[in-house]
Amino acid sequence: MKLSTLRNLQIGFGLSLLLLIGISITSYISVQTLLKSAALVDHSNLVVKTLENTISTMKDAETGQRGFLLTGNEEFLQPYNGSYQKATGLANQAQKQTADNPQQQKNMQVIKTALLKELNTLQALIEKKQTGKAVDENDLKAGKQSMDALRRAVDKAETDENGLLTARLGRLKQNSFVTGAILVVALSLAIFVAILSYFRVSRDVTAKARLLFALEIKEQETAAANEELAATNEELAAANEELGAANEELNATNSELADAQQDILRLNDELAATNEELAATNEELASSNEEMLATNDELSASHHALEDLTKDLEDRVASRTEELIKSESRFRTIMETMPQIAWTNAADGTVTFFNRQWFIYTGLSEEQSGSGGWAAAIHPDDLGLTAERVQLVLAEQKPAEFELRERRADGVYRWHLVRMAPVFGDDGALLLWVGTATDIQELKQLQQQKDDFISIASHELKTPVTSLKISVQLLDKMAKNPSPDVLAKLVDQANKSLNKVNKLIEDLLDFSKVSMGQIQLNKTPLSIGKLIDDGCQYVRTANVFSIVVQGETDLQVSVDAARIERVLVNLINNAMKYAPESKEIVITVSRQNECAKIAVTDKGRGIAPERIPYLFERYYKAENSTEQYSGLGLGLYISAEIIKKHDGKIGVESKLGEGSTFWFTLPLSSSDVV
Repeated sequence: MKLSTLRNLQIGFGLSLLLLIGISITSYISVQTLLKSAALVDHSNLVVKTLENTISTMKDAETGQRGFLLTGNEEFLQPYNGSYQKATGLANQAQKQTADNPQQQKNMQVIKTALLKELNTLQALIEKKQTGKAVDENDLKAGKQSMDALRRAVDKAETDENGLLTARLGRLKQNSFVTGAILVVALSLAIFVAILSYFRVSRDVTAKARLLFALEIKEQETAAANEELAATNEELAAANEELGAANEELNATNSELADAQQDILRLNDELAATNEELAATNEELASSNEEMLATNDELSASHHALEDLTKDLEDRVASRTEELIKSESRFRTIMETMPQIAWTNAADGTVTFFNRQWFIYTGLSEEQSGSGGWAAAIHPDDLGLTAERVQLVLAEQKPAEFELRERRADGVYRWHLVRMAPVFGDDGALLLWVGTATDIQELKQLQQQKDDFISIASHELKTPVTSLKISVQLLDKMAKNPSPDVLAKLVDQANKSLNKVNKLIEDLLDFSKVSMGQIQLNKTPLSIGKLIDDGCQYVRTANVFSIVVQGETDLQVSVDAARIERVLVNLINNAMKYAPESKEIVITVSRQNECAKIAVTDKGRGIAPERIPYLFERYYKAENSTEQYSGLGLGLYISAEIIKKHDGKIGVESKLGEGSTFWFTLPLSSSDVV
C-alpha cells in the first residue's frame, strides 16, 4: 500500500513537473517573441522620428535662408548655420537604422541625394545675396523644387516604414493573444492533474490508516520486551562510564606532552628568523652608504643645471605674460558672443566677470550683480542648495553641473542647467573657474509630462493586474477542492481584468500613433445606421442600458469604419460610466450642410462649465473631487484626433443636473450632398 501511495505521488508530481516545464518553455518563447516584436515596433518609430527630424532641420534651414533673402540680415541665418552637419548626420543615422532593409536603403540614397541638392541650392542663393546679386523668381522656384523633391523622398521612406510598422504591430497583437491562450490552457491542465492526483492519494491514505491500527496492537505486545532490554542496557552503560573516565585521564597526559614539544619547536623557529633579519639589515646598511655617495655627486651636477634653468624660465615668463594678455582678450570676446549666460570666478569662488547675456536675461546692472548681488536672480528655494553645491565644487576642483531656477527680467523663474569647469596653469595650479547657464525650461516641462503619463499608466494598469493576480491565487488555493460556482466567478473576474488591461494597452498604442501622426485610414462607404448598430451591439447584449436611435440614419459617409466605431463606443462608454443612473442613451443623427452630425445624449449629472474646454486634451479626466474613475484620460483625445483625420469636428454641450451631449460630424458622401 505504501508503494502504491508513493507511486501515485510520483505520478502526480511527475505530471505536474512536466507540465510546469512545458509552461515555462512555452511562456519563455512567447515572451521572447513579444519582446522581439515590441523592439521592432520601437525601431520603426525611431526611424520615422529620425526622418521627421531631418525634414524639420531642412525646414528651419529654409526658413532662415528666406529670412536672409528678404531682409539681408544675417541674424536670420542662425537656423541655417550648422544645418548641413545636422541634416546629413540625421540622414546617415536613418541609413544605419535601416541597414537591414534593401528598399529603405534605396529610399535613403534618394533622400541623401535630394538633401545635398537642397543644401547646395540654399547655399548658392545665400552666396548670391551676399555678393549683392539679385535673387529672381527662377532661383526661388529652383529652391522650392529641390525642397519638394526632398519632401517626396522622405514621405516615401516614411510610408514604407509605416507599412512595416503596421505589419509589426499586427504580429505583436497576435503574439499577445497566443501567449494568453497558452497560459489559460496550461492552467486548466494543471487544475485537472491536481484533482486527479488528490483522489488517487486519498484512496491510498485510507487504506494506510487501517494498516496503522493493526501495527499499534503489535507495538503494545513488544513494549514489555523492550522494558527488559532497557534494564540490561542501563547496567552496561554504568560499566562503560567507568572505562571512559580512565581513558580521559590517559588522553589528558598525552596532550600535555604534545604541547610541551610544540613550544620547543616554536622557540627554535623564532631564533632562526631573528638571525636572518639581522643579516638582511647589515646588507641594507651597506647598500644605503653606496647610494648616499652617488647622490652627493648628482646634487652637485644639478646645482649647475638649476642656474641655467632659472635664466631660461625668466625669459619664458616674459613671453608667456604677453601671450596671456592676448588670450584673455580672445576669451572675453568668446564669452560675450555666447548665447548662454556665462561668467568667471576667481580661484576662491569670487565672481570676476559676467557676459552680456546675463545682464539681458536678469535685467540686473553690473553694480547690482557684484558683491554677491547675483544671488537675487536665484529662486529662494534653490539658493541654499546652490551655495552648498558651489562650495563643494570649489573644494573638489573638478568640473560639475547642476540645475536651478533663475529669474528673468520680467520676474518669471525658468530652469537652467549650470556647468562649472576649472582652468589650471602649466604648473597645475588653479587659475580660475568658467561657468555657463543654459535654459532648459521646455526640457523640464517635457520631462514632467512624461513622468505624469508614466504615473497615470502605472496606476491604471496596477488595479486590473492586481485583481487578476488575486483571482489566480484563489484558483490555485481551491485547486484541491474546487467549487463550480466560485470557480466560474473567479474565471469571469479574471476575464474582466484581462479585458481592462487589453483596453489600456490599445489606448496606449493608439495614443502613440496619434502623437507621431501615424494614424492610417481605410475608408469605405457605409450608412450611419449600420455604423451605429455595430457600435451598440455590446450594450444591447448586456441589457442594462437602452439605446434609442433617431434621425436620418440612412445618410451615407465614407469613413474608416473601425475607427469611427471606436469613437462612438467611447462616447457611449463615457455616458454609461459618468451617468450610471441614466439608463437611457439617445443617439441622434442629423444633416448639417454637407456633413452628418451624430450626437450621444445622456441624462446624467452633467459637466461643470469650467471643465468643458479641457475635455479633449490628453490625460484629462472629467472627474469630481469625491469620485475617481479609471482610465488614462486618452479616450476623448484619441477620438478627437480620429475625427480630425476624417475632416470632421467634435464637441460637447452640457448643463449641470440636465445631462450631456457629445457630438461629432463627418463629411457626407457625394451621393448625399445636396
